[in-house]
Amino acid sequence: MRRWALFAPLGALIVLTGYLGLRMGQPLGDTEIIERAAARYVAEAGDGAARTDCAATAHPQARMIVVCHHPDGRSFSYVMGDRGEVFEAAGPQA
Repeated sequence: MRRWALFAPLGALIVLTGYLGLRMGQPLGDTEIIERAAARYVAEAGDGAARTDCAATAHPQARMIVVCHHPDGRSFSYVMGDRGEVFEAAGPQA
C-alpha cells in the first residue's frame, strides 16, 4: 500500500476538524439571536405569546436587546450577547 493512502484519512480528519472548529467559533447572526430570545419568550410567557411579539435594537454593552410585548400588557426584555446568551433577563413587567 502506498504511504499517502495511509495518511489521507488523517489529513481528511484534520481538515474536517478545522472546518468544524471555524464554524463553531463564528458568532451567530442577528436573526438567530432574535429567534433564540423569541423562543425563550414564548416558553416563559405562556398562552397568547407569539414569536412575532418581539423586536430587537442595538445595545451599548451587548450585541442587542430583544423586547417582547405580550398582548396582556406584560413586557419581557432580553439582553443578548454575540453567541446568543442572555446576559440579563428582566422578566415580566406590568
